[in-house]
Amino acid sequence: MQNTSMKRSAVLVAAGLGLAGAFFAGAAYAAADPRLSEANDAVTKAIVLLKAAENPNSKEKFGGHRAKAIEHLTRAQAEIAKAIEVANEPPKPAKPPKDHDHDHDHDHH
Repeated sequence: MQNTSMKRSAVLVAAGLGLAGAFFAGAAYAAADPRLSEANDAVTKAIVLLKAAENPNSKEKFGGHRAKAIEHLTRAQAEIAKAIEVANEPPKPAKPPKDHDHDHDHDHH
């Protein structure tokens, strides 16, 4: 029984270390501003409300403007997703200064 308990503890320790590693890796750069997610949620709510809106007196619902608004909001969501993706990218490592002695072929004159 003790062997099973030790295996379970080892798994928990490994999982904890993995989480700690993910935390520290994430702490090395700023994650996306949470307001981006809030904005995305607001856009999602707007799309749901627009789709639920009814205009029974019009032959074409809302003269096509509701559909255009939904289309634009859907595009906005795609842009918000790209912004979040960019914000979550780790920073690119700084390039070390070039060593001019080794970068060029040496001409022996």
